[in-house]
Amino acid sequence: MKNKKIFMIIMVCAMLLGCSKADKDADSLREGTADKVITAMFTGPNEDLCNESAFKMIGEGIDEQTEIGDGWEEIKQNWKDLVGGYFISEVFDTFVEMGPANQFLTEAYLREETMAVEEIELSQKEENTEVYLVHWTIGEEKRQDKIFFKYNSEGLIEEVKVL
Repeated sequence: MKNKKIFMIIMVCAMLLGCSKADKDADSLREGTADKVITAMFTGPNEDLCNESAFKMIGEGIDEQTEIGDGWEEIKQNWKDLVGGYFISEVFDTFVEMGPANQFLTEAYLREETMAVEEIELSQKEENTEVYLVHWTIGEEKRQDKIFFKYNSEGLIEEVKVL
């Protein structure tokens, strides 16, 4: 009976250590992930991630109506090479095609302005979510935006959005 108790205590400790190690592995995978994604989103011009081949203007004299250009697949592949490994695959496609990935780069491209990250601050952290306050510039204009990240249990991004 005593051996059973000792065995049970050892098993419980091993399970707790295993869970703790899995949590630490997910945390270490997440470490730096948001910084890399945010830096890619807010640093330009970056011809690899946003250039004229990625979209075409629609209508003469129209400023903002665009459609996907011939170079879009190459741009998407460049995003995938840079940060795709941090995402769940279907979330990555949404992030690049309809999400915030190109939102700021496209604005800088259309305005013909440079943009850069000045500071990234972690403003909120919970078990599977993080919110970052990004201080950045576009041309001479200083801006701030909050970026929300949600992670799965393996530390991969399952959602990114601008708040």
